[in-house]
Amino acid sequence: MSLANCSRCGKVFSHVTGGRDICPACIKEEDDNYLKIFHYLSTRPSATAQEIAQATEVDVKEIYRYVRENRLRLVQGDTGLQCESCGIPITQGKLCDNCAKILSAEIKIDIEKFKQNKPKIATNDLIRDPKYLKDRRGKGN
Repeated sequence: MSLANCSRCGKVFSHVTGGRDICPACIKEEDDNYLKIFHYLSTRPSATAQEIAQATEVDVKEIYRYVRENRLRLVQGDTGLQCESCGIPITQGKLCDNCAKILSAEIKIDIEKFKQNKPKIATNDLIRDPKYLKDRRGKGN
């Protein structure tokens, strides 16, 4: 554990490696805000981010962050969130379905290219021999 400053309020807190970069008080506030939004959406599932923000007093940016984290999903008519690749309105995540499919296909192609160009490793015992490795590094006798 180490000390860190909270990215939201600036207070110093004990940061756990791999943990969130906000203090426990801000985590509690975020959780409370999320519950407000969740309960509001249970009664009005077709509400837009602006309507949710007005009713719950939660900042619209925080609502969109929950959507990007796939914790919330907004209705189709809400155009406040856009695909990071092409810019069309989306309801969740960071990419629209089309851009996500394109990215997935490109990743599959890159993986296949990597597999084809990957150097072949010889499996003979000579390579595993420490004396052979010393000779290869120029440190042998």
